[in-house]
Amino acid sequence: MQRAIYALLKGAGSGSFPTIPGLHHLLLGERRFRRHVLARVWSKVYHEPLFRLSCARCGSGLMMLEEQPKLLGNLRVELGERVCLAGNQTWIAAGDAAEKQLVIGDSSYLGYGVVVAVGRRVEIGRHVLVADRVRFSGSDGHPLDPLARARGESADERSIGSIAVHDYAWVGAHAIVLKGVTIGRGAIVASGAVVTHDVPELTIVGGNPAKPIGTVPPPPDWVTAVPDTRA
Repeated sequence: MQRAIYALLKGAGSGSFPTIPGLHHLLLGERRFRRHVLARVWSKVYHEPLFRLSCARCGSGLMMLEEQPKLLGNLRVELGERVCLAGNQTWIAAGDAAEKQLVIGDSSYLGYGVVVAVGRRVEIGRHVLVADRVRFSGSDGHPLDPLARARGESADERSIGSIAVHDYAWVGAHAIVLKGVTIGRGAIVASGAVVTHDVPELTIVGGNPAKPIGTVPPPPDWVTAVPDTRA
């Protein structure tokens, strides 16, 4: 009996159901409407208001393409104007229980699946592009001492740090930016790079660990463009 049932299920799984034009066109239209229209409406009327309440500051023009980021721990979030967030993001206050700060500037974009682990402070400037599945790791997560790890102790003060990404920078997909790193204005981090040291302005870095692989020609109005106001 079991063999007969297995053979029946295997045969059903290897077959194909015929396409019925009228029915399946209708189902395809329903799926597109549900995923693109209803999902955006739900994000606007449900996720966005709840997310705004979770932020210490949230500017106008926020665009959330899917659900709100998952906020974990004692994290203070400040967003500028016209920030765009794709879905499935996780923002974590890492390390001890002290308040951590995440600041995102005007007109910046964070792609799908971005993870931000804030050790002390992560500041992302204006007009910054952060591609899909980038990870900002402001904490090592665990102490170096193997016995301390076995005891379940948290990472100590030496294991956490701040991260800064200055205006107009672009961080490519699947890149990892580690604690203590500053990415300069207009710099580019190549896809999959692991950034362990500061990246100068208008510099392209790639690899593991990331090293300079090129430069970005300064735009004609680069000098007169509004500079960072941060220290």
